Amino acid sequence: MTRGAVARWGAVAALAVAMGCAPGRDHAGERQVVRATLVELFATRERARAITVWHDPRRQAPTLSAFGGPFDHTDTLALQVVDTTGLALPFRVQATTLRDSDAFFRAHASGWDAWFEANPGNAGIVEVAKPHLFTDSAVVIVGRACGEQCRNAWRVSLQRASPPRETDGWRVRVVTPLQVPR
Repeated sequence: MTRGAVARWGAVAALAVAMGCAPGRDHAGERQVVRATLVELFATRERARAITVWHDPRRQAPTLSAFGGPFDHTDTLALQVVDTTGLALPFRVQATTLRDSDAFFRAHASGWDAWFEANPGNAGIVEVAKPHLFTDSAVVIVGRACGEQCRNAWRVSLQRASPPRETDGWRVRVVTPLQVPR
């Protein structure tokens, strides 16, 4: 085999490995990952009765935008418009936009106290970045605004269930709190 042929086959092999490890387009898998993540964070850990999902494709969400870089624009916006009603979550889900949330906080001098009074049992305004899916694992970043000085973010690592099931093919392995920049 010539040196050129070896180089070409090496490039093909490297591309195949990269494609097998790179995030892929798996919309059903993305929905399962988002569902497993939201259930773990807000049903299992916090026992929330509701969440409000940032749903504004034109504006950055309040918590993840503080990170800049990898959580900015394309990653964050990709799932801000996901139809969460199709996820069959065990709590109520409502959507908000920058215009709606700004109007609410301008109209209520008590700010977040008024917001939680109007939304009892709600965990806050939740942002979900686009999941990164690999062959048998996934990572998703979730942010939450819950007060003037209350912002949380988590990196959630998931493992594909074995054998995979149609409705919940993913299991949360690790939830890592992230330090939200001020």
